[in-house]
Amino acid sequence: MGTVWAGYDEVLRRRVAVKELRVPHGVGDREALDMRERILREARAVGGLSHPNVITVFDVVEADGEPVVVLELVPSRNLAEMIADHGALSVGQAAVVGYATAGGLRAAHRAGITHRDVKPGNVLIADDGRVKLTDFGIARNVADAPMTSAGLVLGSPAYIAPEVAAGQPVTPAADLWGLGATLFAAVEGRPPYDVGGDPVQTITEVVDGDVPRTRSGGPVAEVIAALMVKDPDARMPLDEVRIRLRPLISDPDDPMYPGSPDAPTLASFVTPAVDPPPDYAPERSSAVLEARAPTPAPLAADPGPLPGPPGRPLGPRPDPLRTESPYAEPHYGDPHYAEPPRTDLLRPPRPRAQPPAAPASPLQAVALVVAGALVVLLGTAAGWAITRMVGGQSPFGTITVTSAGTALISHLDPLGFDADVPVGWTQFAHETVDGARSASFVSPDGTEEFTVERAESRDAALAGLTTDVLGVESLEQTPLLDDRLTYRTERHGQERATWLALVPADGDAVWVARLTVPGNRGEGTTEALFDVLMDGFATAGD
Repeated sequence: MGTVWAGYDEVLRRRVAVKELRVPHGVGDREALDMRERILREARAVGGLSHPNVITVFDVVEADGEPVVVLELVPSRNLAEMIADHGALSVGQAAVVGYATAGGLRAAHRAGITHRDVKPGNVLIADDGRVKLTDFGIARNVADAPMTSAGLVLGSPAYIAPEVAAGQPVTPAADLWGLGATLFAAVEGRPPYDVGGDPVQTITEVVDGDVPRTRSGGPVAEVIAALMVKDPDARMPLDEVRIRLRPLISDPDDPMYPGSPDAPTLASFVTPAVDPPPDYAPERSSAVLEARAPTPAPLAADPGPLPGPPGRPLGPRPDPLRTESPYAEPHYGDPHYAEPPRTDLLRPPRPRAQPPAAPASPLQAVALVVAGALVVLLGTAAGWAITRMVGGQSPFGTITVTSAGTALISHLDPLGFDADVPVGWTQFAHETVDGARSASFVSPDGTEEFTVERAESRDAALAGLTTDVLGVESLEQTPLLDDRLTYRTERHGQERATWLALVPADGDAVWVARLTVPGNRGEGTTEALFDVLMDGFATAGD
């Protein structure tokens, strides 16, 4: 029904997912209206929720008369794919999935929202181990008018609650059955019901057949049995589900997050895997320049990761455009990720460039740049680990500060510059509405961004430092000294601090390099990191 794109919000400087409604050719007006209502229903449902185990909705806009939903970007795979690729989960892994999903459902129910389609395909396992409940497309708030479209299937046959399949009203108890059926699939490696792939026969079996039981016993099996009860009123409440599963989640090293007395805090760390450089862009070199990397979090004894290699950045690399330049140029507008390290290209940092005195290019901000046709909900991670955030701990527990001593990778960009960027930062190459190109490198937690763009002159670059161009409500900046300055902005109560440097390009043109961080970040740490980044920055070929 919808296409999900990876995007970048240039105002708030964060990666986002953009869900666009696409009405297939030949669909009637009534069906198209129902599709629009469904995507708006999802936005309204999730927009009223704030929970670490529910996908966050940031905004809803209109493009060509169709709704477009801006969502939290979660590089991930859904639980159904994980089960298909790796088989059944361990007891510990199933406990974390159940605990987190129950937390998301509890938040929804407290807001008066019934999900109506809880199943493995709607449970995301992020590359960093977080568990997110998604696809509230048929969810209904108690204040909403019902959707009366004939033939609308309220759920998936293998996971639908018996009373819903029998045509009775949908209540929050239907989500309890869906959670139990999802956990059944997680520990058994198969859906609880599936009669030869026939949805009609499957629904008949759900209504009239016996409730299946897991092959092994234990606390998770007991929770599943207490959720998959045909009498909706007899199903185990979500609070009880979390109480039963909480002891199965190993959390030996870290206390529960302050302010969240029921949140589990598992600690597990996976080192990202890297692939060999692709054949199509051998010239895009990258090298680890410093050996010091952040210390990983302590390993948890259980649950461990599923079989298979750890995850890679979301989505395939786009095919580059070949140009006359000696290196491949990516599709601007698509995310393009830095190449993996090559230890044969070690080199020391370059001395900082000494800019000549001259005048720089209007820098126009665009509110949102869609970064590529990547189906976000079908991420490319091949494995997953349970981390301290998965079961409901505040996401702020994972925010990190990049220090000046972090490991760096050398990046040669098609725009014509060479830069050293922190290992693990994701690159976005994008283009504004006026054709200006820039490259951004975003930290894994999305709080830090290093951006490079080209301006025609110093004066033009500085002329772009206005509230209108930057899309902010307030702006405070220091005087330009040695082609550097800092400025602070605020928009919707969110403060950001930016370190900016002008570096000579060719002729009067300059490179405009910026490091932007949250406004409450320590100035000394950020300035030291910016110094390191600028020490490794130069025009390509210099």
